[in-house]
Amino acid sequence: MRKPIIAIALLLVSLVATNVWWAYWVVDAGVSYTYLRASYEDSQRALSQALAIIEVVGDGSASRDQIVQAAQGAQLSWEPFEHDGYLWVGRLKLRFNESGYLIEAVAW
Repeated sequence: MRKPIIAIALLLVSLVATNVWWAYWVVDAGVSYTYLRASYEDSQRALSQALAIIEVVGDGSASRDQIVQAAQGAQLSWEPFEHDGYLWVGRLKLRFNESGYLIEAVAW
C-alpha cells in the first residue's frame, strides 16, 4: 500500500518541479525579449540620426547648427547638451572643432 503513495508523491513533485522550471523559462525569455527589443529600438534611433547627419555633412560645408538640427529632426524628444567636449544629441556624441566643423561622431 505504501508503494503507490510514494510513486504518486514522486510524480507530483516532479510535475510541480517541471512546471516551475517552464514558468521560469517563459518569464526569463519574456524579459530577455523585452531587453532585446529596447536595444533594437535604441540602435534604430542612433542609425536614423547618423543617416540624417550624413545627408547634411556630405557636401562638407555644413555648420554646427545644421548638423544639430538634422540630428534633432531624427530624434525630436532629446534636447542636446554639452559634456566633456562633446555635444550629446539623442544617441550620438558629436565633437566639433573651433570652426564649427564636425570632427567626430560616436554612438553611445
